[in-house]
Amino acid sequence: MTSCWANYHVFLAQLNGRTYRCSPTLDDAAFDQRMDGLRWKMPYHLRAFHTGDPKWAAENPVLRAAPLLPADIDRLLSASPLQPMRLKDKRRQETLAVRSKCGDYVLADTEDGYGQLYCVDGIASSLVTRLEAVPITLQEASAYIDRCHRHNAGPKFHKFSICLRVPGEPEPVGVAVASTPKARHQMNGETLEINRCCTDPRYADVCSCLYARTIRIGREMGYRRFLTYTLPEESGSSLRAVGFQPDGVTKASTAGWDSPSRPRNTAQYPAGEKIRWVFYA
Repeated sequence: MTSCWANYHVFLAQLNGRTYRCSPTLDDAAFDQRMDGLRWKMPYHLRAFHTGDPKWAAENPVLRAAPLLPADIDRLLSASPLQPMRLKDKRRQETLAVRSKCGDYVLADTEDGYGQLYCVDGIASSLVTRLEAVPITLQEASAYIDRCHRHNAGPKFHKFSICLRVPGEPEPVGVAVASTPKARHQMNGETLEINRCCTDPRYADVCSCLYARTIRIGREMGYRRFLTYTLPEESGSSLRAVGFQPDGVTKASTAGWDSPSRPRNTAQYPAGEKIRWVFYA
């Protein structure tokens, strides 16, 4: 099949309310090659401009105003993930197989075979896939937490830290740090506190997987009671999923976290009330 009526073509994507230009101006051969790869089924949220006027293609205000998609369109339409992945569309309450992926952008399969483009943001959509545990040092875990955690800084001490990755992805998708309890009255020799759990929201179920693995490791070390804390506005759904139960509310410290002997950035160490959660192995 040949695009005989037009000589110039440009792909555009409509994602998360924004229009992106996905390609340079393509000639007939380059456009047909890409469409052949799609079996001439244009994915939802992807469209193409066609023209026979090269000046129009270069000067069209819609095309000029559209920012470039921060992903290679050829990889996005053809690069299969290294392992099976599924995409959760939270708005439509459906889960789709991922056909190809490039960075945060995926092409997910649809029942009619056309596929649909997504920008995975962890809010409207997220990815489900197998996660693998890899070694991580406290320094590396703390750096990840400093970079990614919503309201907490990385800890300075630990018993152990664990890290989860998606094969083929350069960055961790989550880390957890465990240590002896900070509160003295919780130190009974058999209690382990999970101080931090920090995850990439673009991947689903990472929090519950980290908590479950931390408990498994702690149980092998002899711990029988596990603690962690959340802010009142956090749902705790990941904790409930692995069996944690609320165990009271800790009051805010009158002195706060900051002190001359232990300086703290108060923005990274919330001083308000916290919900304490307990799990018994």
